[in-house]
Amino acid sequence: MRQPIKITALGGRLALILYALAAAACVLLVYAATFRRSAPVVETVTTSAHDPASAPTPVYHTPQLPERDEEVEKAGDRIAEVEVYLKKRQSAAALLALTSARRATAHALESRRRKGSRGDELASALKGLDSVERAIQRGQYDDADRQLVALNKSLDRLGY
Repeated sequence: MRQPIKITALGGRLALILYALAAAACVLLVYAATFRRSAPVVETVTTSAHDPASAPTPVYHTPQLPERDEEVEKAGDRIAEVEVYLKKRQSAAALLALTSARRATAHALESRRRKGSRGDELASALKGLDSVERAIQRGQYDDADRQLVALNKSLDRLGY
């Protein structure tokens, strides 16, 4: 049988004093821990005097970028549009955008040929668009996307 424990007035006061002492000890420990942290060390480094006459001369280099071709840019934009539709798995919209990409690429090819420059890369891009169309029709979206990324990179080299 269990017997109830009687807490006398003296025992209750003693427990209260012990709790107060334990709380005060915790406060003191936290207070001591915050002051024990050392302040950050600041180091000052001095170097020898710099002679401006011996400073190397800067080299200015203008990158050799391909000439900007607006027609090729449009073709690249249309190919990027096809990529967006493919990522969303919207084959009908991708095929429609592919048609406009094909038109823009053919227009860029004709524009280059009229100017007298070769359009080999654009002609191969047109062939690549045909294989992309077949891949979309078969439902091979990842393969078509990889081909489009490669086509876009080749157009970047042309002046996109």
